[in-house]
Amino acid sequence: MRAQPKLVTLVTTGLAIVGGCVRGSAPEIEPLGDQIAQVGIELTVPIVATDRDGDVLSFDFFTDIPNVRKRASMTRTPSGTGLFRWTPLAADVGVWPIDFIVDDGARREIVTIQIEVRSAVGEQSAPVFRKPLGTGSTLDFATRQCIEIDIQIEDQDSTSVILTQEEPLIAGATLSSTGGLTGTWTWCPSKEQRAGDEARFRLVLSADDLTNSKTVKNYLVVLRRDSKPGCPGAAPAVSHVPQDQSTLVGLTMSAEISDDVGLKHDPLLYYSLEPVASPPDLTRMTQVCMQLAGGDTTQGTYTAEVPNPVASGQAGDTATVYYVIVANDNDDLDSDCDHETQAPASGVFEMTVTNPGGSGGAAICEACTDDVQCGDTDDLDDLCVRVGVAADTFCLQGCTADTDCPTHFVCSSDPIESVSGVSARQCVPNSNDCSDPSGTICRDDSLENNDNMTQAEANPALAAGTYELVSCPAQSGDDEDWYTIELTGQAQVTATLEGGTGSDLDLWLYNAAGVKLDKSVSLTSSESVGGCLDAGTYYIRVNAIGQAENAYTLTYTEEVGGCTPTCTDDSSEDDDSRSQARYADIVPDPFVSQGNAICAGDDDWYKVYLYSGETLTVDLTHTHVDGDLDLHFYNSAGTDLTPCSEADPSTCSVSHGQSTTDNEHFVYTVPAGCVLFPCTFYVVVHGWRGAENNYDLRIEL
Repeated sequence: MRAQPKLVTLVTTGLAIVGGCVRGSAPEIEPLGDQIAQVGIELTVPIVATDRDGDVLSFDFFTDIPNVRKRASMTRTPSGTGLFRWTPLAADVGVWPIDFIVDDGARREIVTIQIEVRSAVGEQSAPVFRKPLGTGSTLDFATRQCIEIDIQIEDQDSTSVILTQEEPLIAGATLSSTGGLTGTWTWCPSKEQRAGDEARFRLVLSADDLTNSKTVKNYLVVLRRDSKPGCPGAAPAVSHVPQDQSTLVGLTMSAEISDDVGLKHDPLLYYSLEPVASPPDLTRMTQVCMQLAGGDTTQGTYTAEVPNPVASGQAGDTATVYYVIVANDNDDLDSDCDHETQAPASGVFEMTVTNPGGSGGAAICEACTDDVQCGDTDDLDDLCVRVGVAADTFCLQGCTADTDCPTHFVCSSDPIESVSGVSARQCVPNSNDCSDPSGTICRDDSLENNDNMTQAEANPALAAGTYELVSCPAQSGDDEDWYTIELTGQAQVTATLEGGTGSDLDLWLYNAAGVKLDKSVSLTSSESVGGCLDAGTYYIRVNAIGQAENAYTLTYTEEVGGCTPTCTDDSSEDDDSRSQARYADIVPDPFVSQGNAICAGDDDWYKVYLYSGETLTVDLTHTHVDGDLDLHFYNSAGTDLTPCSEADPSTCSVSHGQSTTDNEHFVYTVPAGCVLFPCTFYVVVHGWRGAENNYDLRIEL
């Protein structure tokens, strides 16, 4: 590392001098500690300062790091603090003094700290995640109710590490250390999570040995649950023909996947190196996210990279890879009535991989697991090296000077050790990121940091207005922006979002408890949410599907005072339980009720008296696209004879009046036991996932 001399000369432009003295009090800066930064990872340093005179403060920084202002900035946040942001490059490795300057227009205060920039290339002594493998796991509620993920860390010079679940935290999940280098992450999704709108949860694990850079593991936890029957639209079509390969490099699996509306998320590939039972248990296979390589989400080519199981073996070695491909669509934006296609329809695909001998010929920044995969036989100094915060391994290129390296790469000052134990100087990406060697910087907007609800709580509430913002690729997974809104009284609020096509932006509205009130999740970045809200704290969430920069405009309005509720209940309330049920007189004429309304979380109950042998017919008339309503039928003990829940849609039945189309129909014949006296039953109209809608009801014998 190279240490730079501490600055002793500062620009003093703007100081007000009167009679040889500077009037007023100087700003006061809260103490700052030295920092450790990592190449390719944004460092943020908040500068908290006060001024006794109440002057408005401005913030700046000064350092002699070459060209630093091209990738570093200082902004003044809405709360009045300064925020320094810097994403170091490989050329910045070393220890640098940086002066932070606070100016009140008359006086300046300066604080100097040291920032040590570390590389994340070839750190053989840094923690490495050996478990879990792949990019994620699936929890299939048909086989188990909880997911348990074993964590195993390899660290050459440490007997223990600190395991942490980073933001965004998954509510209800626990992480426990079972040893110095092992742990277990456990999650039993709550009823609300099982029935919620999201089926994919981002888990970020980290391992820190307090000596090297912290290693991060990005992991996708997928909830696999059945959809209600009769979902609109068509299921995705997956076309794939397995092909044996004779290669040393990683395996690329490719499939053509199409859907009439479009896929909301990337398809998943599950693989195993051991024979798989039929039907395959996906929870026991390694999960890999597929990426769109061509076309679009309605008709595209998707690929997945699987490590070569014979790369480190001998010429002629073979192995069989067993795998399936799963694709989900998003045909029903207001519910979870979507389709899932698993290919093949039964069993698994199989392919044989053979080690051909020689060298792999993989180019710089191609994924690898062994040195033999990198470069040709003449390029013995091209090594397979750990690169980035996740310690993933990529091929690099041997060098003796920067001129030997491609654009956006620099030659390491010291030899770098490979995964095979060989050391040589290598061309490393300037960003320490093989997916973006140039380190193209997406500059976050001034309302950061707001990547989760906790950070949003610490920021000032969003005022009504229009904001020009940006969604930047997150360091771990897709980006999220959260905004707090505070209402002092009842108000009609509306938030609209208009973004680009770099990623798919969605918009959500939550209450203070984190309960979703509204969502807008189309396949574009044009969204709108809102409603009539009482006084209190609420949150607007913008989340990105896809890792890409996407500038967007967020417009927030609030009409304070009385407002028209988004849903007005009918005049027959309260009829929300057995004790409040309306009596439906079905003799001698049918019971007919028109102009009814269901509001979120407010079922309507109807009581009927029936004798054994009588057949009851119920017809619910409504328009599904305005809100999915279902029928339920309870006995006098309060037992649902037609179970159908958001947590377990597999129990729903069209014959019970629980379809996903317009109108519902249900027929029930009363069994023995209701001969001398009639039995009491209840017809219930339920809004699926809190759906709101108007309806007519007819009950007859």
